[in-house]
Amino acid sequence: MFKRKLIAAGLLATAVSSVHALPYGYYDARSVAMGNVSMATGGITTAALSNPGMLAVNESDDGVALLLPAIGVQAIDDGNVIDLVDEFQASSDLTRQLEILNELDGASLIGAVVPNAAFVYSGDSFTWGIALRGTGVISGGLTDIVTTPLPNANVTALGVGIQEIGIPLGTDFKVAGMQLSVGITPRYVQVDSIEYQQSIQTADFDDITDTDSEDLGSFTTADVGITLNIIDTFRVGLVAKNLIEETKTTSLGSDIVFDTHYRVGAAVDLGVVTLAADLDLTEREPIAFENPYKSLSVGAEIDAFKTVQLRAGFQTNMADGATDPDLLSVGLGFWLGFHLDIAAVVGDDSSFGAFIQTGFHF
Repeated sequence: MFKRKLIAAGLLATAVSSVHALPYGYYDARSVAMGNVSMATGGITTAALSNPGMLAVNESDDGVALLLPAIGVQAIDDGNVIDLVDEFQASSDLTRQLEILNELDGASLIGAVVPNAAFVYSGDSFTWGIALRGTGVISGGLTDIVTTPLPNANVTALGVGIQEIGIPLGTDFKVAGMQLSVGITPRYVQVDSIEYQQSIQTADFDDITDTDSEDLGSFTTADVGITLNIIDTFRVGLVAKNLIEETKTTSLGSDIVFDTHYRVGAAVDLGVVTLAADLDLTEREPIAFENPYKSLSVGAEIDAFKTVQLRAGFQTNMADGATDPDLLSVGLGFWLGFHLDIAAVVGDDSSFGAFIQTGFHF
């Protein structure tokens, strides 16, 4: 029951409107299935959202690509928060309630909903497009823990909703016989928030629907990326996101920080088989209760006759002191006259994610 309420809260956050401290971000089902790699493997619609340096890679003919409204969800329950809060509310045993509070001290949960859409036109020497991205995230944990005279605490959550529109631009040229692709995505970002607090005795995330959202305003920033095809089968990529940094502060004093973030990746594309890895070069601090994040991601894809793609991946949080579970992912891609891609992510019994999308390239 509590898990369903967590996801509902994430959906609400999206409805009211890349958040600092989230994992790098879910951009498309292919990337998610391959462990969330995208620096050197993404298609041109993925590049519009992740690494604009991929916009002009291997795009020698005029064409149009569409990423239709795609949606992903993610939940990470680090410390079994959901089940323990449910157990606390159902228990009348004070000793067990005290044990639960001790177990929950320092634990966190995070839920996110991510809808995306993109249009990209690729010309002979220049690629441009429009990218729309939303992120709804809620981070929760316990505050004000007391053990006497009765065990009690507050369930506190910060929900952040982001709406973004970007104009990706990219081109490529030869350097010492290698293809160097460069791109930039100027972005307009609108930020809203919801803050929630209630006693653990009665906490109910459905109540967040009665909480007014707060408009934190907007700002402009940009992402810049490059990729280099060292040989036909090997490529490296680098992106710098949020070149113009911004901090939004809620009326209750919570800071939502959009600082510059760097990520690097490499891929070997053998046609039938693609292998890739991405690494965060900078660490993201928590929004509220979750761990800092610095991701290492690896993934693979097998392409059967350009019709069916089988994908798998792994990602881990390398930030100092992080206790997030490692995540495994799998996915399928189909060409049915249009692209249909699905992906699933699991960590342990309390961590999961999924993504589904459709798109065209003609």
